[in-house]
Amino acid sequence: MAISRRALMTGVGAAAAVTALSRPASSAFAAAPAATDPAGSVRAATALPVASRNSVFTRQGAGPLYWNIYGWAFPHNAPIPEAEWKANVDWLATSLAPHGYRMACTDGWIEGSSRTTANGYVTTYNDSWQHDWAYWADYLADRGMTLGVYYNPLWVHKAAVADTTKTVVGRPDIRVADIVTSGDFFAKGIGGNTLYWVDVSKPGAKEYIQGYVTYFKNLGVPYLRVDFLSWYETGTDANLGTVGNSHGSAAYETALRWMHEAAGDGIELSLVMPHLNSNARNELRYGDMVRINADADKGGWARLSGGRQTHQNVWPNWHNPFCGFTGWAHRSGRGQLILDGDFLMMSTFADDHERRTAINLMTVAGSPIASADLHSNIGSYASFYTNPEVLDVHNKGLVGKPVFHNGKSYATDPASRDTERWAGQLPDGSWVVALFNRNDTNTVTKTIDFAGHLGISGSATVRDLWTHTDLGPRTSISTALAPHASQLVKVVPLTATKRYHAAFAAWGGGVNFNNNHTGHTGMGFVDKLEAASEGPTVTFAVQVPSSGTYAIGYRYANGLTSAATMTVSVQREDRTQVSGPMQVSFPKLADWDTWGTVTGTVQLAAGVNLITIGRTGTDTGAINLNHIELP
Repeated sequence: MAISRRALMTGVGAAAAVTALSRPASSAFAAAPAATDPAGSVRAATALPVASRNSVFTRQGAGPLYWNIYGWAFPHNAPIPEAEWKANVDWLATSLAPHGYRMACTDGWIEGSSRTTANGYVTTYNDSWQHDWAYWADYLADRGMTLGVYYNPLWVHKAAVADTTKTVVGRPDIRVADIVTSGDFFAKGIGGNTLYWVDVSKPGAKEYIQGYVTYFKNLGVPYLRVDFLSWYETGTDANLGTVGNSHGSAAYETALRWMHEAAGDGIELSLVMPHLNSNARNELRYGDMVRINADADKGGWARLSGGRQTHQNVWPNWHNPFCGFTGWAHRSGRGQLILDGDFLMMSTFADDHERRTAINLMTVAGSPIASADLHSNIGSYASFYTNPEVLDVHNKGLVGKPVFHNGKSYATDPASRDTERWAGQLPDGSWVVALFNRNDTNTVTKTIDFAGHLGISGSATVRDLWTHTDLGPRTSISTALAPHASQLVKVVPLTATKRYHAAFAAWGGGVNFNNNHTGHTGMGFVDKLEAASEGPTVTFAVQVPSSGTYAIGYRYANGLTSAATMTVSVQREDRTQVSGPMQVSFPKLADWDTWGTVTGTVQLAAGVNLITIGRTGTDTGAINLNHIELP
């Protein structure tokens, strides 16, 4: 059953999605007995590995469009009053919702919500609110929108602990008080000691945590924003020091796994304030979205581009979204992680250059575009959220990458990636290029060469997505940008053959970018498709007009002494199997600087297909992958 994020966010088929998509989201690529294999291929006995949650949300690419209360709650340092919430919801319904922003989401300041169900689950955002979650879910649904909720299922309100009649869902023999440890408070000593952390080692903890996710899912909530994860894992904050007890990485992984199992494809898990240890291994396995920068705070250019520019090993790894998106770009893409750059407030930027740059950055990185503006202060700035050409590439799942200069980690080599030059490929084979000038005082010219960076053969048409003008056929885009300005263009190659570059695809498991060999097209290739890598895959989103058998070419290098094999699988975004998994042979070549092309056929479905190439336990050897081509 094909249920998209947009269907879930608008409430269309949400109830059906909870039932029909309840199987574990991290299931491996299953074989389809009736699938057509490429000519000369051998059906693989082993499904492709999956090292991520791989939900329907991440498989669609870019994050959701929505509105959040942060723009009221942060400056007031208080929970938003219900009347103010309603006023903003009503404004949202008529202003941004018609353009796709069909979710209203709560945020922090939740300690004042003490009314709970018999199982200890909070029933409303704040005790001062007259109406509960169910009322507001229905209110939004009546207006074609959905309710997003900010709450961590690891929290237990002290009122539920004190009430001995509260029992764990499905376990009437266990009181809610029995799943916490005395004194183990969230924000211990600085947050009023209002919320306890769940102790995952105690009986009933799993049922409580999974029941919380299911509780929201059954209310029709498609999006759960789970915050302060670093505080749970280590009990520390980069600025505040010790903020509570350390629960450890094993307990953290257990908690995330339980949430993932309960969420399935019925609810999108947004993980906020994670340390992202071990290259985001746990977050990748069990979450859909991760915050990659510090809080939006007061907004403006200082939060978008300023602050600390270097990496640290704890949250936030990078201070601003420019650096955060760049540093975690190897973990983004379809089926991987959605990188969240936090909220935007248009009234906090100094000029329209900065406002367009904020939207352009979130768009090209595949981030959610989350407005925290208010009905009372947005004025004419709503137009920055509603540019139809920008929304079009976002809705097609755009997740771009910065220009990579080498295969080193951005955390250890800040020169390895370029925060100011980005590109991403759409399923129809076209490109989106974003150029930025983060300089505070000087006009700077930024350039993307279509052949050298994107691997485009010949020229391409270029269209500016903000001025809505065609710039004609070109072989590059080069623009002088004023301080804090940017440009977002769509690039359509004029060749009939569609070439999809691995350097801009989604990299799963242990694969990585590199350019340490010559002869490749574009800025580089993907390596580590080898036995030593954990779950190595590369996924391309490819759109075709009709179902059928298509010619396909794989441009690769194999400098080993014998042929290598890789496994190819084709699925829809909802994981429906189209063809494969199939084993494809890549003959040996002279060396790693020599590139060859293996040709064959592949069965594709009408619309968007996710073509994944990876190495299973039954494959042999290793390859570097440059691109694939289809007619």
